[in-house]
Parts: sequence; structure tokens; C-alpha cells
Amino acid sequence: MTKHTIGVYKAYKNSGNLRFHRKGTKKSWKHYFIDDDYERDDPEFFQTEWVNPIHAMILKKKQLYKRQFQCHECERIWEAYVPKNATEIECPECD
Repeated sequence: MTKHTIGVYKAYKNSGNLRFHRKGTKKSWKHYFIDDDYERDDPEFFQTEWVNPIHAMILKKKQLYKRQFQCHECERIWEAYVPKNATEIECPECD
């Protein structure tokens, strides 16, 4: 099971499903990720979990971003999740 971090944000614990947060409550860190579990029908499974503040800062460093790339040889355009400063990756068709 590999978790690819998509985002780490602060959220209210008791919010969601059209509920409003209670006054006086504090925000906590929430980890949004894609789980590569191949036993399911869908290879990319989106999930969330609550994390502590120290773990949240570590996950922010490993966060992936969805970028669009174009191959100059085969003129193909594709999207991939890559680290923040990645500029080029290998084309899946030209390999």
C-alpha cells in the first residue's frame, strides 16, 4: 500500500456532510492522499486521514502535484503526479 500525498490542510474535526463547525473548536491537520491498492477495481483510491502537526509538516515536504507534460518526439500529452520542482519526466510511450 503506497500513499501519494495530494495535500495537507487544516480543517475542523466536526465539519463535513453539510454540517457547520461548533464555535470555539480548533482546526486540526487533515491528510489527503491517493492509495494504490490494486485489490480494488479502481487503481487510484482517494482517502483522507487526521494527522498530528509534526507528521503534517513531514507530509507537506513529500506532497505531489498534478502536472501536464508533452513529449517532443511523439507529440503525446499526459498528466502525472510529480514533486514540486520536477520539470521533465520520461514519456510512457517512448520508453
